[in-house]
Amino acid sequence: MNYTMNKIMIVVSFCLFLLVSCGGKTETSLKKVSPNGKVNITIEAKRSSAIESWKVDLKVKAYSFKEGKLSFEIYAKDLTDENVSFDWNDDTHCTIIFKQQDNTERKFELIASSEQLQLAEM
Repeated sequence: MNYTMNKIMIVVSFCLFLLVSCGGKTETSLKKVSPNGKVNITIEAKRSSAIESWKVDLKVKAYSFKEGKLSFEIYAKDLTDENVSFDWNDDTHCTIIFKQQDNTERKFELIASSEQLQLAEM
């Protein structure tokens, strides 16, 4: 009796795991360009399953600078224009905000001009 019950529990657990894992995307990307067209921001994100955090690469290519990249994790159901915003104060300054699943925010500041390229989490 215990053996049969254990088999049933294993099968049910496995089925639940499959249902949860198949529920969302495992790769996504967003691309934005500055108002003057000289700064390109690319967000590429991957995760193994829908229940894990996103492994994010935030890349910036601006003017003649070599492409810069920050890597970090974000806890969100998805990464879209609904929970990732780009606030361009002017052609050289952008605030990038990621809204996480628990409604907390992670903010990144970008300064990109022909003289400098800086990207950091605030």
